[in-house]
Amino acid sequence: MLIEPRDPLIVRDGRPFDNTPGARARSLPFPLPQTLAGAYRARRGMLEGLSFPEDSDRVRAWGVRGPLLVEERGGTWRLLVPRPLDALRIGHTVYPLRPLKTPEGAGTNLPAGLELVGLKDPFLRDKPTPLKPFWSWDSFERWLLGASPSELEGFSPEEHPGPVPEVRTHVSLDPAKGSAREGFLFQTSGLEFVGRPSPQEGPRQGLRGTTRLALVLWPEDEKELEGIFPLGGERRLAFWHKGGPKPPRPPEGLLEGLVRYRAARLFLLTPGFFQQGFLPRAFSQGSSGPKVVAVALERPLAVSGWDLKENRPKPSRRAVPMGSVYFLRFPEGWDEGRIARWLEAVWFQNVSDEEQDQKDGFGLAAVGLWDGALLEWEGR
Repeated sequence: MLIEPRDPLIVRDGRPFDNTPGARARSLPFPLPQTLAGAYRARRGMLEGLSFPEDSDRVRAWGVRGPLLVEERGGTWRLLVPRPLDALRIGHTVYPLRPLKTPEGAGTNLPAGLELVGLKDPFLRDKPTPLKPFWSWDSFERWLLGASPSELEGFSPEEHPGPVPEVRTHVSLDPAKGSAREGFLFQTSGLEFVGRPSPQEGPRQGLRGTTRLALVLWPEDEKELEGIFPLGGERRLAFWHKGGPKPPRPPEGLLEGLVRYRAARLFLLTPGFFQQGFLPRAFSQGSSGPKVVAVALERPLAVSGWDLKENRPKPSRRAVPMGSVYFLRFPEGWDEGRIARWLEAVWFQNVSDEEQDQKDGFGLAAVGLWDGALLEWEGR
């Protein structure tokens, strides 16, 4: 199901926004899963004649996967995914980060059993160059299949900046005078869902010469919606379409590589919630599943929202950001059949610890190869 915002989409970041002159309503760089899940459930519930909050438990059981970003090219929508956080660009070269063997005599403040993640060459000291926040699916699929750094030499991803931030300045009107009230200025920022200029039409001029961007959402029961419905702050409108790209299947050669190396990388395509902070319960010590060897992630993402059933704000929680990468090893004794079942259970499924977080779209996962080796730091 495709959701294409008609106007710049406002998804507030939670900072206060009141009637103070000069106030700014800031938007997140990408909508959270619960925003799209809530919009989908509210609209579907109203179409089915349900009442709120009486039927809140029923609508919360409607699970979704996503949202992810898609771009329209030549009449076809193609999938874009968050850049993986195990990728680092230095100069014009993109390097894969991998677990490192801790040098003799060195120590870290990481939890027991976790290794450092970085480059094996400590002499790559140039300042990293930022990568754009989204990659095409074709580039990401190649990244998934790169088990070792040598297999990704010369890799250059097809990048995308994602939705364009747009800031609007507003004034407060004096109803008696019909003019602006002095000093009462405020700003709102939103996300404009237009893509890059089309090669055939030249530089961007408003919406001309650009490709289209949209959000893709996959309801668990495949009950899709169609129409023009509000989305995000200020009840701005979005076009909801049936169809769009289906969840991709695991790339060819992935299962064979997992069996050969007995190790994997797990990528979060949407933010995830876990009871042990950054560590999924299924991969923690004492579980029967794969064990986490190392993690590549950034600072946690603060998430709140509104509880429709209780009619009050949700408590703030910290989520693992999208793009985070877990380096895993499979337990001894797992044969090809067991690894295949694990892949089927994880691939493009929500892996957050709690069932309701999974229903809300948090923790959408993809799986890639890792050769299982801890790299030695190279000296010169």
